[in-house]
Amino acid sequence: MRAGNVKRGVVGLVAGVVFAGLTTFSGASAETGGCGLVGTVGTPEIGVDDTNAGLETLPAAEIALPEQIYFRTSTESFNRRWSFAARDGRIYVKEAAAQGGWRSLPLPGCMEGRIAGVSADDDEVMAIDRDGWFFTMDHALSAPKDWNWSTRYGTPLWTGAGNTLPAGTLDWTWSVLSPNEDHVWRDTAGNDHPVGGAKVSHVFALVDGGCRIAYVDPWLPVDHSYELATPANGRFRAVKLSTSASTTLVVNRFGDLYTRLYDFDISGADKVFFRYSYEDQRGLREAPDMLSERVDSGTAAIQLPAPDWVRQPKVPGEITDRISVHKTGIGSDARELRIEGESGGRTGYWVKQLTDAAWRFVATDQPLAGTRLENTAADHSIDESIQPSPYSYAGRSAAGWTATVANFDISNTPTTLRVDVGNGERLDLILHMVDGLRQLPQQRGIGTQARRFDGTVEVPGDILGSLATQPDSIRQFVTSTLGGRRFTDTAVDVTVREFRIDGLSVTLGRS
Repeated sequence: MRAGNVKRGVVGLVAGVVFAGLTTFSGASAETGGCGLVGTVGTPEIGVDDTNAGLETLPAAEIALPEQIYFRTSTESFNRRWSFAARDGRIYVKEAAAQGGWRSLPLPGCMEGRIAGVSADDDEVMAIDRDGWFFTMDHALSAPKDWNWSTRYGTPLWTGAGNTLPAGTLDWTWSVLSPNEDHVWRDTAGNDHPVGGAKVSHVFALVDGGCRIAYVDPWLPVDHSYELATPANGRFRAVKLSTSASTTLVVNRFGDLYTRLYDFDISGADKVFFRYSYEDQRGLREAPDMLSERVDSGTAAIQLPAPDWVRQPKVPGEITDRISVHKTGIGSDARELRIEGESGGRTGYWVKQLTDAAWRFVATDQPLAGTRLENTAADHSIDESIQPSPYSYAGRSAAGWTATVANFDISNTPTTLRVDVGNGERLDLILHMVDGLRQLPQQRGIGTQARRFDGTVEVPGDILGSLATQPDSIRQFVTSTLGGRRFTDTAVDVTVREFRIDGLSVTLGRS
């Protein structure tokens, strides 16, 4: 979660609390060894030291480690300046551009000997202990003397008592989209939007057998309720994922590859700090900063719906499931994709820039570390063993029309809202739903606890454009119930038993 100047003042208040002490805070918990590390993560940046000050004080590594790190995985990772590796409960570090030169990173006592994974992006590093607890290191683009750890995670304002990986996580990664490194990102209308004064930091975790991705934002409640579906409407079973600057790369066992630009703010959920619209934003003036974009209606709003999955070309050779994405410059297209593999009898990795049409091979002659994939020429994006969602709803309004929502899935949007308007006529509306901003924990998925979405009912353009020639019942419904508008905003509440659409004054029961 991020914001611009509006949020900077709030972050400053948090900084006052955080900088009051760098050892303990009230959120210390037994689960994290009682360490309660405060750290500086989530507070305003205070400058970057481009030297290596402090590196010389770190002891040399006494174990064998790779000369170079080529992939951002859950146990080896890198940013623009440093490479990190997790081994035997510890973390090791070296200069990213150097061949070798690994040093052991001293850790707080509650972390020492417990670390199971590490992932770096931008100026933050996420470590996971053997029980799945999060430990975040700040100033990771600065000199080692500035590095510090925090167990804070969750509401309010990244001061919560900590969080963990979701149960059943198959793979995970840390992602940071920042104003200092990325500057802007691009929506589906082709407009660039400033990242703002703070950053977007998420853990992305591959769950539910590889067909869901949970994203865990440190500014949001301590739960695992926010998620997105994998490609093919969640019927893609990924075996690995990698995310950098909110761009996620996934692969299945057949070598099918997809990328997606997506996070909490890009999804359309953060209406407190951002201005979104389903209306066409193409050709509108881009705002110079976040505050201007929020208050100046003459500038382009963030186009919804959010960017979808993009199918990447098949790799023309042998590959493994060792995949990686990292940022290479300014803007959301500045991403490099890497896939471990071999070509012509040599090992290495296949590489391409995000928007390139073809892969090229870079030889490293290092042993392959990943699991080989079939990499078939045919498209196996849809896994037939993944069944559609069992949540379908139907109901009648006070006005007499009926509506149905079939196979509703919280992580798939839009969904079809089918309305029987009378006289045997049906109208298929598009129901966009965004999992909105909340500060209290929410149970995962659909259950007895009401789950509120920011909804928008869309009349298909061809229907609205030909309204005068449509049957009377359809024309009457669009003009009276929807006011003749293409887009109608509405709150939507969903439980295991009912589906309530406030803007249409209708409640559908589980069917």
